[in-house]
Amino acid sequence: MMKFFKPCLVCNSPGNGLHFGIEACRGCTSFFRRTVVQDKTYDCNGDESCEIGNIHIAMSQKCRKCRFSKCLEAGMRSEAVQKHRDSYGSRKDLIVAPSSSNRLKFPVPYMLLEPVRNNYKHLECVRQVVHLEEGDSVFLKRTPKRHTFKDTNKLMHKEFEIVTDWILNSFQQLADFPSDQKDILLRHFYMQFFILEGGFIACKKGRNDVWFLPNGDYIDCQNLATFYIDPNNPQPIASENSAMMFKGSCTGCRRMVTCPMLREQIDQFEFLALAALLLFETGLDGQSKECADMCRKVRSSVQRELLQYYDPTRESNEYPLRMGSLLSILPSLQRATYKMLDDMELIHLLNNSPEGDSFYKLFSDQRCH
Repeated sequence: MMKFFKPCLVCNSPGNGLHFGIEACRGCTSFFRRTVVQDKTYDCNGDESCEIGNIHIAMSQKCRKCRFSKCLEAGMRSEAVQKHRDSYGSRKDLIVAPSSSNRLKFPVPYMLLEPVRNNYKHLECVRQVVHLEEGDSVFLKRTPKRHTFKDTNKLMHKEFEIVTDWILNSFQQLADFPSDQKDILLRHFYMQFFILEGGFIACKKGRNDVWFLPNGDYIDCQNLATFYIDPNNPQPIASENSAMMFKGSCTGCRRMVTCPMLREQIDQFEFLALAALLLFETGLDGQSKECADMCRKVRSSVQRELLQYYDPTRESNEYPLRMGSLLSILPSLQRATYKMLDDMELIHLLNNSPEGDSFYKLFSDQRCH
């Protein structure tokens, strides 16, 4: 399905979605990232007022200093650039040769999930910058606010971009995947990850009366009508009635995902292992045989690393039971996701909102996979 994006705010070329805080094309996104990562400085070709937005002039002929200045003026945030993305996932420092006296020494080097965990810490820092609102300061802790459906729609647009960046930086296996295969995996992954991460945040906070969002805000599950309020654009259905119609999504996510995660007290390593298993799913519509084969290999590696994480040298036999409980969350998560997609489709039809159009279409065919 073809997606349409706004023009790049830097050069007016066809955009490619949200990058570093603004609508931008691939060329300006790559240029900005290279400049920040490599800490480059440029000299101006003229009087530092060169024209950048003329699409009839080849980008290679345009002044790089003025182009970078235009990126900053348009709102690109250098703080959102992952400065070590080229070194992410490097394995050479993680390989530990076994000693003659002890072939497997714990803690083991988590070959696949260790860079994922390191990059997740960076993702949390990036979020603090990307989700800043007007008047907020990156140095001050912001007060969490209660979301409406429009707030969450905007949030998920931004999150899809930065989560995709995190995934591509963390899993080197995806580097050689064709773009269409990456797209299939990411679209199947994101909605489930959104729900799964909400459960993980609930584990960290020890509560499930609200649905925690990745920017620190929340959806009030106890007063769901507040989620469907739009004071600027009255909806065809009263917020109280919408809450009753769509309560199943919120209840299902809490019952099938958040509560089991809280009961097991899922930690970060286990959460990221589940995320990796979600990403490298098989049997998806349009998935190539080569992609499916690679996904099976990655899934096997993730499960082996989970077993190593639980340390089978312990005298207790509880670790197989815990791993079984952990993996049993995945089919429940899929059911909860399908319910949410059903409700997204219904909201889309009832509201006919152009704001949610592109995001709805991005995931509307996920259930066919």
